[in-house]
Amino acid sequence: MTSQYNERFRRFANRMERGIMIGIVVCAVMLTIGEMLIQYVPARALLIETERLEGVSRLP
Repeated sequence: MTSQYNERFRRFANRMERGIMIGIVVCAVMLTIGEMLIQYVPARALLIETERLEGVSRLP
């Protein structure tokens, strides 16, 4: 009985570990893509509300 429990727990822990790792990678990729989009001026105007509300020109 204990051996069966240990085997089931090991399989469950492996699935959870794989899911957490996938989640970390997805979050890192999304963060990178978001940072790249903010560098693109038309996307920045669409994504960041304070760009429009501050009233300060981006061009000198």
